[in-house]
Amino acid sequence: MVCSVALFLTTLTLQSQLTYAVESNDQVNANVDYGTFQAPSANVRPRFRYWLPDASVNSSQVADDIRDVGRVGAGGVELLGYYLYGDVQIFPGNFCLLQSDWTVNYFGSPAWKNLQTVVLQTAQEEGLVVDLALGPNQGAGVPAPSESDGLLWDLFFFDVSIPIGGTFDGVLPGWNSGALVAASTGLVLNATASTITLSQTSLNDVTKLVDGNGHVRINSLSSQTGIETRLFAYYLKHSHYPEVQAQDSVMAAVPQSPIKTYEQNGSWVVDHFSALGAQTMIDYWQNHLLDSSTINLIKKVGNYVWEDSQEFVFLENTFWTPELPDTFSANRGYSVNKYIPLLINTLASSTPSALYVTDEPDSGSSHIADYRQTLTELNAIYLQTLTNWAQRTLGIQFSAQVVYNLPMDMLANIPYVHAPECETLAFGGSIDAYKQFAGPANLAGKRIISSESGAGFRQTYQQTIPDLLSGFKGSIAGGVNNFIVHGYPYTGNYGNTTWPGFTTFDYMFSEMHGRHLPGWGFYSDWLGWLSRNQWVAQTGIPKIDLVFWTKSTDYRQILPKYTSDDLLTAGFSYQYLSPDNFALPEAYVLDGVLAPQRQQFNAMVVGANEILTGPGVTKLSEYAIAGLPIIFHGGLPSKFQGYNQDGYASANATISRLTLLRNVHVTPPGVGLADTLAKIKVTPRTAVSGNGTWYTTWRSDSTTDYVYVFNAGQIFSSGSIRFETTGIPYTYNTWTGEITPVLVYQQSSTHTTIPLQLAGSQTTILAFKNSGGENRGLYVQTDSIPASILDIRSGSPSNALSVLLTSASMSPIKLQLSTGKTTTLPPVQGLTPAFHLSNWSLTIESWTSPPNPFDLNPVAARSNLTTISNIQTLLPWNQLSSSLETVSGRGYYSTSFVWPPAPAPRLNAAQNIIFNRPPTNNHSGAFLDLGMIVYTARVSVNGHTLPALDVTWARVDISSYLRNGVNSVEVVVSTPLGNALRAIWSGVESSGKFAQSQIAAPGVAAYGLVSSVAVIPYGVVSVSG
Repeated sequence: MVCSVALFLTTLTLQSQLTYAVESNDQVNANVDYGTFQAPSANVRPRFRYWLPDASVNSSQVADDIRDVGRVGAGGVELLGYYLYGDVQIFPGNFCLLQSDWTVNYFGSPAWKNLQTVVLQTAQEEGLVVDLALGPNQGAGVPAPSESDGLLWDLFFFDVSIPIGGTFDGVLPGWNSGALVAASTGLVLNATASTITLSQTSLNDVTKLVDGNGHVRINSLSSQTGIETRLFAYYLKHSHYPEVQAQDSVMAAVPQSPIKTYEQNGSWVVDHFSALGAQTMIDYWQNHLLDSSTINLIKKVGNYVWEDSQEFVFLENTFWTPELPDTFSANRGYSVNKYIPLLINTLASSTPSALYVTDEPDSGSSHIADYRQTLTELNAIYLQTLTNWAQRTLGIQFSAQVVYNLPMDMLANIPYVHAPECETLAFGGSIDAYKQFAGPANLAGKRIISSESGAGFRQTYQQTIPDLLSGFKGSIAGGVNNFIVHGYPYTGNYGNTTWPGFTTFDYMFSEMHGRHLPGWGFYSDWLGWLSRNQWVAQTGIPKIDLVFWTKSTDYRQILPKYTSDDLLTAGFSYQYLSPDNFALPEAYVLDGVLAPQRQQFNAMVVGANEILTGPGVTKLSEYAIAGLPIIFHGGLPSKFQGYNQDGYASANATISRLTLLRNVHVTPPGVGLADTLAKIKVTPRTAVSGNGTWYTTWRSDSTTDYVYVFNAGQIFSSGSIRFETTGIPYTYNTWTGEITPVLVYQQSSTHTTIPLQLAGSQTTILAFKNSGGENRGLYVQTDSIPASILDIRSGSPSNALSVLLTSASMSPIKLQLSTGKTTTLPPVQGLTPAFHLSNWSLTIESWTSPPNPFDLNPVAARSNLTTISNIQTLLPWNQLSSSLETVSGRGYYSTSFVWPPAPAPRLNAAQNIIFNRPPTNNHSGAFLDLGMIVYTARVSVNGHTLPALDVTWARVDISSYLRNGVNSVEVVVSTPLGNALRAIWSGVESSGKFAQSQIAAPGVAAYGLVSSVAVIPYGVVSVSG
């Protein structure tokens, strides 16, 4: 007999294939306005998490904040009522103080609903989109009567010792503490400081022996051998976990009105293991935040309703819900009651004095795994209930940070939301961790895999743009394709808050993006870059070489699973799937390929230490029989999920039979996986050959293959990649929006090999057009080019190429053209070597606190410091003068050089600069190279502003801006605020909490142009086919 929950989960799997209206269609290739690669639409652009302190803030300033987000190039905001992080004292130092009357300004109040409307209306006017957090703080709860059945439950337990041969005859311990869930007994065999061992055969459910008054009689048999018998009692109670504490229980800077209704009494975390918990959220929205006009607004500009990561573990003992015992019995095939001692405190962040275990070979861990699997299934119901409501009532989608931080199977539940979201902080920047998250989402056809990105511990007001972008880059390499930037606080005045403004998380986590930062006006450069990366990463479907089997019911930490670098070195892409994901409709094998309509996995890897499941092994057998190559890496797995002896024996027998198939391979421990794949002729779609750490991510639509390449190393690297495609290659420049043909590559009947060079942390996107209408022009047929060639471009006529050569071209260069013709390029005579610009002038515009530090209307007190002249060597500001160690702001650099430069001199000959030299045929143009940018930089040459520069390698062709004679170069840089805040750290506060009570003042950081700026002259040689 199939239980109701099992039927429900089956229904959820089938629903993932239904097609909905555009606004709620979560599938790849949905009919969404993407805009263009050059100008992605708001739907595709990243958004900022927008924190409002509470509902008392100025609505005009809120509207201005929303407009400002659009001006710098974001696609919208994720609206979140911060409410002082629930005002739960997690971080050290003095409490944040309430700065308004929360009896009036609570989440869902008329005041909050008005702000929500302002955000939605302003977004509509500005062409932006809005995500709405389901609740305050982290969105895990809402105001509700404190004993509502939809709130989070906890299991409280009591026990009493019974001597061997003794009797307990009395009222259960803890009676009247809550609704009795179960009573059980067990024989204690051994006890240490950390564990108490129970005899598994002695465990007994005695719940039915308890009468209506709590009385029970228990005899401990004298024939038993052990220390004692224990009688356990477990009671169900609300944990009363506050999502926002009620104002009468925290400190306030202003008087608070009396609490008269439950809405005014804080917010409570809801039950995340039942439909009723989700319905509690829904009912509050229906009754307090939605009306017909609001729903219409949401349908026009709403993107997601959203919930943050589930972090409600600090005050919890054991997660429970009233439906858990019946669901456990139906889905696991036995009762949980007598095994509850093993579950107590295994989920809590606190460490009890001792945990209960059994004398079974696995110490009873199989029962804990069964419990966690049941929680996973119940959590899926919670998630799907919210998904259905968002879709059917609001006409939008539901996004959530699924499962992680809790002991459940994260991968199993990712398909149950429209847009699963992860984060850079909890995932520790691990690309392998993102691959774990992306696998199930891609298999379920999700268009969006989102990430809350940019939170850095102890980096507030100190985070650099390259560091922020590095998190995006690694996430994309792992399969993420949408970013919510953390974060954007309300920028107006707020009580007991000084410049630079309202600061979340007690100054512990970056970043406070917004108009008070000197770089805000230049954010459009990197937001344009990120928008174009998202445009590509949301296009088509991903193709992945390998899939790893992984089954875990504990994701309190997201750790890397495959730690060897052999797959990366060879160029293989891979993801992970839980065997629970095999129930998805697209999880089938055709022609030896798993998920042929999704990732198109060419092989599956099952590690020797992986955990098997009965349904998973059944599917594995189907896949093997259908021809999918399967590698049991390091030997055959022997662990089995849960307590099911028959299932364990059956799984082992099936695995043994599979090893007889020719496409099933068992490797001994220590054998490299890449070597095994090579032996069985499974090859990567992108075979990497180089000296760097390069990740590739492949997506395809009906006409184009897109490959994102990321150098995860911190140093310059070069090499080549052999791509499994024969389309016409192009480079998609995500900084400028330019699309240019790749004109140096080798191509066979099946593959294309392209040479690449990438600076540390640099990315590039290559696109291969497969449409028959594309014209394949002349190109150079090689997989490497000498460093003396700066670039090769299309020439005129179409059968010609322009080769850009530097002075390093000292000997003839032989090139093989795609027509079969071989041409030899002679050295360009008289080219000047690259030269560094000097004699810089620097004017620093200092940004610091206004005279009234509580007045946040000005962005800062801005003043120009004395100009520093004749800078011959560019150094960080603090090295130019110690007085600049406490200065942040903007730096205005200027210098000049003469063009064309003098020709290359003879060795030891004097160099004379000749002004207004007539142009020579040899000097055709030049690149400007600024190296790496530490924050932002905007460059102009002769008054012409250059396109956005790649912060990892800011090199750009300036030929079209050059003129004979003196050429001016101006660079405007910006900085974080850390150095400026050093001088005033003791007075910086937010909501009455001082920064210095949390962390020490920021250290001195290197600001400005920190490496030399070079001009690289080049000559052009034309070749024709």
